[in-house]
Formats: sequence, C-alpha cells, structure tokens
Amino acid sequence: MWEALIGAASGFCVAVLGYFATRTRSLDSQREDFKVTSDLLMKQLTDLLSRVDKLEQQHDEDERRIAVLEEQHRADTKQHLRDVRRIDALAAYVRELLAFIRQHVPSPEPPPIPYEFSDDI
Repeated sequence: MWEALIGAASGFCVAVLGYFATRTRSLDSQREDFKVTSDLLMKQLTDLLSRVDKLEQQHDEDERRIAVLEEQHRADTKQHLRDVRRIDALAAYVRELLAFIRQHVPSPEPPPIPYEFSDDI
C-alpha cells in the first residue's frame, strides 16, 4: 500500500512539476511574445506620431497660406471696386466730352467708340 501511495504521490509531484515547468516556459514565451508585440506597437506609435506631427506642420503652413490668400483677396476686391468706379467715371466723362464735341464742333465727326467700350458709353 505504501508503494502505491508513494507511486501516486510521486506521479502527482511529477504532474505538478510538469505543469509548473510548462507554465514557466509558457510565461517566458508569453513574455517574449508580449515584448515583440510591445516593440511593434511602440514602432507603430512612433510612426503615427511622426505622421501626425508632419500633418500638424502642414496644417499650420496651410492656415498661414490661407490667411495670406484671404488678405490678398480682400485687397484685390477693394482694388477691383476702385477700378470699376474709375471706369464708370471715365465712361461718364467720355460721354460728356462726346456730347460737348457734337454740340460745339459739328464737323468733323469724332472717331468711333472702340467696340470694347461701346457698352459702357
């Protein structure tokens, strides 16, 4: 009976040692897998952060360019309105000059109005 008990106890001890030995190897294996995965994730995170940084820099540059373009657009719009007012004033002045010439200098007829200005005068 003692032999059976010792056999069973030694079998149990071998099973327990086998379990823990396998478990230890398994934990080491898991640690190595975790380290590899962790290293890969850190590399991906570093790559992602560098891309985000580049995108932020590009975004800041785009915002500066947009601000410059908006200011230029405002200046161009103001200049366009000044030019339109000047063209309208010049067209009115030409109409008055033509009326004056036709009234006070009947002959010869003034030169024809260029086609580009005929709608304005």
